[in-house]
Amino acid sequence: MSVKRYGMYLAYPPTVDLRHDGLGRHLASFLKGAAERRDVHFVLLCPSWAREGLQALFKTEGVAGDFDLVTPSGKPVILRWYEAFLRYRNRVRSRSLWYRIVSSATQRLNWWVDHIERRLGVAYSVAALLPVLLELAVLLALLLLLAVILGPIALMVGLVGLAVIGIRRGLRAATALVRQEAAKRATGADVAVLQYIASRFGSLLHPPKDNEWVLHLYKYMEEAESERMLRLIDGMQDVRAWYSPSAFWPAFNRIRAPRLMCVPDVVLSEFPATFAKTGGSRYLKAFEAVEAAIYGGRNFVTYSDTIKYGTLVGRYGIRAEDVATIRHAPSDLSRWVSAKDIADGGATERYYCGTLIRSALAKSTVPAYSGEFLNVSFKYLFYASQFRPNKNLTMLITAYEHLLRKRHIGHKLLLTGSPQEFQPVRELIEKFSLQNDVLCLYRLPVQELAACYKLADLAINPSLSEGGCPFTFTEALSVGTPVVMARIAVSEEVLTDPELQQATFFDPYDWRDMARRIEWAIGHREELLQLQSRTYTELARRTWSDVVDEHVEAFERIAGDAAVQHLRPV
Repeated sequence: MSVKRYGMYLAYPPTVDLRHDGLGRHLASFLKGAAERRDVHFVLLCPSWAREGLQALFKTEGVAGDFDLVTPSGKPVILRWYEAFLRYRNRVRSRSLWYRIVSSATQRLNWWVDHIERRLGVAYSVAALLPVLLELAVLLALLLLLAVILGPIALMVGLVGLAVIGIRRGLRAATALVRQEAAKRATGADVAVLQYIASRFGSLLHPPKDNEWVLHLYKYMEEAESERMLRLIDGMQDVRAWYSPSAFWPAFNRIRAPRLMCVPDVVLSEFPATFAKTGGSRYLKAFEAVEAAIYGGRNFVTYSDTIKYGTLVGRYGIRAEDVATIRHAPSDLSRWVSAKDIADGGATERYYCGTLIRSALAKSTVPAYSGEFLNVSFKYLFYASQFRPNKNLTMLITAYEHLLRKRHIGHKLLLTGSPQEFQPVRELIEKFSLQNDVLCLYRLPVQELAACYKLADLAINPSLSEGGCPFTFTEALSVGTPVVMARIAVSEEVLTDPELQQATFFDPYDWRDMARRIEWAIGHREELLQLQSRTYTELARRTWSDVVDEHVEAFERIAGDAAVQHLRPV
């Protein structure tokens, strides 16, 4: 049996953690589906800095298929320095030798005191007290001896410590004095230049996505890495077609081989003002990259007819025959929280999920509050998503505040993003004083994500725009949790049953309608779950192997077209 080789182009920027990215999980599901075919083989080509991240993703998601992972050799020097700094900053610090000695001595002393107290408590005669009094005398003698021996040592350590503190304070004072004198003698231009240089290089020590200069530096790295990747591709003549699962990488169009580009959506064009307000120039640059990739491409795949006709054909003028619609398979999380062959009514699963929830709560933005929950059976609503303008989080929080304060539902709201990185959410939580009610659990591994779905009373997805029917529906129902969702075109395209739509959808632009649908779903949970489970059973017939098969058909079609054009006389 001949094996056909296809390439996958993955040009993720530095420092991206794919374990917490929707595109990463989609890639993992795709490769697991591809593992079931013996007649195809995938070559994954990625930047040098992405190898470790992809390997971590595959380990987390349980991807063990037969594929090649190829990268250019070597990393940019400044990126290696940055990664070394992160490893140093995040290192696990061991206890000092002095701390370990004192801790061990304290434990032994406590044991001895407890031992003597116990002997005193069970003595019923004076004769029985004599051994105890002897042990006590020995203990006191040892303590006195230690005091005599360690007293001078402790005094010397104390004097050395005071000397070190004095030297440090003297150095700080001298440094401050030198700075003051330098500032007095330097011109305004000199100071401005020094501050500019310090701010530039100091920004390397912070998350890069909000720093324009660091992103500019990364752009140069990505351009250089793209050239190296393209040279590797030129040497892979046995690869029949190349696939890019994202439209963020215009360099993909420079591959001199059949190419298929996936365009999940162009959400930046639908909410330009909101994205510009929250992300500034980095979103503008991302939008420009997507448009350049689309205009330079020829063959496309997308997740829904809504994006195919409304975006690619309608907005960008792509021919309909050049776009294939390949829908997702369901995202099944049940294997992460299921306990097989244990007939206890689900008690083991709930207990296991409780331990995972406790671990997830420790990642909350208010760990001092949520990390000390003793009872993890509290009721909550759950929305799993990154914090972006199209996710409609402010409308959800507004609806939740109404339900909490006016309708007294008694549920927490669990989210999976960082409010520190998305100002509208942070400001709204503070405005409504919801710091202990809206719990943001950041960077959850897939096991904890599945547990959060499993124990939720209700999953919610208020998103205004997606590339395909949101994974929320199948992820929640795979672990037995009902869902309410925004009525958007990509969801209506998949969830077509009128009764299901009426029970599931709400108007995402009306927080009152959202609140009413959530409250109804809480009160009719079993009824909603039964209705949605029928649809989930139908959707679950589609597998990721089916998704891979349809992609392979698209690869073969464009490879055949390229061969025909190559043979056509000029």
